[in-house]
Amino acid sequence: MKIIFLEPPPISEKTPERFAGCSYELYHFPDLANLYPFTCLYEEGFDVNYIDASLEKLDENSFLNKIRAEDADYYVIHSVILSKKTDLYYLKKIQEIRPSSKVIFHGPEPTRVPEEYLINDRVFVFRGEIEKNLIKYLKEGMLTGASHLKAGKIIHEPPSEELINLDELPFPFRNHKVLQPYIKNYFNPKFRKKPHTIMMTSRGCAFKCLFCVPNSISFARELEYMKYHDGKKPPVQSASAKRVIEEFKAIKEQGFNSVMIVDDQFLWGRNRTLEICRGIKGLDMEWGCLSRADFLTDEEVVRGMAEAGCVSVDIGVENLNQDVLDYIQKDLKVENVYIAIKLLRKYGVEPKLNIMFGTSPNETAQDIKDTIDKLKRLDVSNIMFSIATPFKGTKFYTFCKTEGYLIDDSDEINPLGKSVVSYPSISREELEELERYAYRSFYLRPRMIAKRIKSYHGIKDFINDIKVAINLFK
Repeated sequence: MKIIFLEPPPISEKTPERFAGCSYELYHFPDLANLYPFTCLYEEGFDVNYIDASLEKLDENSFLNKIRAEDADYYVIHSVILSKKTDLYYLKKIQEIRPSSKVIFHGPEPTRVPEEYLINDRVFVFRGEIEKNLIKYLKEGMLTGASHLKAGKIIHEPPSEELINLDELPFPFRNHKVLQPYIKNYFNPKFRKKPHTIMMTSRGCAFKCLFCVPNSISFARELEYMKYHDGKKPPVQSASAKRVIEEFKAIKEQGFNSVMIVDDQFLWGRNRTLEICRGIKGLDMEWGCLSRADFLTDEEVVRGMAEAGCVSVDIGVENLNQDVLDYIQKDLKVENVYIAIKLLRKYGVEPKLNIMFGTSPNETAQDIKDTIDKLKRLDVSNIMFSIATPFKGTKFYTFCKTEGYLIDDSDEINPLGKSVVSYPSISREELEELERYAYRSFYLRPRMIAKRIKSYHGIKDFINDIKVAINLFK
């Protein structure tokens, strides 16, 4: 039995980013949502392959020629809302080329609306976490947690009650022979050392921010769990410190020199964090993570991270207005943002702030301009501005639709440039213009331009920065 995991090329100018699942690509990195099941099947002895069109720079014809050249019993596609149109387009193409093969979809969007993918009985959707259920199906024919067509009727098989224990998963096979030639194509402008990769040490988030949509693995898991548990979020599953340390070492042995930890929140517990930092201190690797600001107010933790090679932390700040933070249930005090930035700067760790406009119907244009002015006075060089987007399946979506704030109910979303909400206090057009204003006024200051140029260590840094800037400002 042969299984090929696919990441098809986009059918539009913009490439959907599949792992975070909520925007278009600024730069390409591995899709762990596919790499985990890919590795699990490999460990079970299956013949697996991987075709990543973005990584291999394949256009439609080149991609389809690869399908023609290599038959498979199953093709597996990880799909998110922004890639759904692309994936359904290629589903028909694949079935035309390989009429006897089956196609398996997984990810948050197939979990949310499996019926939109089930165009015939040769398509299967595995909802939620896929790893164990996919193995059960391919080895034993069990369809736990799957949706499929039978005699023209859609069947939703009951889910597995068991959440994935990350300590039991194999490390993603990042340097498999089909991926090895392209490893050097991965980069992240926050890190000097290459090659670069990403890793995941937990699934889920314990906080209840009104606007939140987690990464695609956590979101698929959350959508499936809430469906069968009265809307309650699943508990966070964190890998042990020992497991995280061992994966860091494996990544180093595979030839990678920098890694981004892409958990929605990495710092789950002081002792765990410090143990991880002690365990990876001598690896000479650059790494970064995502964290809430209130987990970065402990100086010992920040110092330990810096000494272990941490050079960048993405902080979900969202807003510097306490009233807005309280409204969106961020459960965060603004003063903790300032403390976190000061400590990170003290130990040489670069803070990157994520700021979101339009999370509250009470927010005004002046509130947003005040936030931008405050940000300019901070000692930060990297800020991501976005517009709050109600993703289907979230409480924020239900709220905006019920209150009449949702003005575009299509799947054509893009938090980096397009607003699908409009409030009495601030219109869609104002939100979009304010986001553009934020990028221009923050990054095009002479001081910021000089600082960026000074940070370059070679022509490649400059080229990569230009690529990201072009994608961002587009």
